[in-house]
Amino acid sequence: MKNFLDLLATELQLEIVTDGKTTWAKLHDPLIFNTTKCDTVVIDGIEILPKYQDLVNNKVLIIREPFYQWYHRVSGQGWLLTPH
Repeated sequence: MKNFLDLLATELQLEIVTDGKTTWAKLHDPLIFNTTKCDTVVIDGIEILPKYQDLVNNKVLIIREPFYQWYHRVSGQGWLLTPH
């Protein structure tokens, strides 16, 4: 990075590993996981399934809010600030 504007222009991505297969998503993309098709989900090195299996509804885990806001809420780590 050369300066702060370069940092703002960088598209940060989430690394999603589902049953050993790696894909990428943007930080604010909604994430949908069908648990009939996958057993394990790891996002940026954080185990999501099966750890948060209790949040699955109708065999689908949907993360509608930005991942790190969701993760801090469900893991009990408190709130992250949200810019207006």
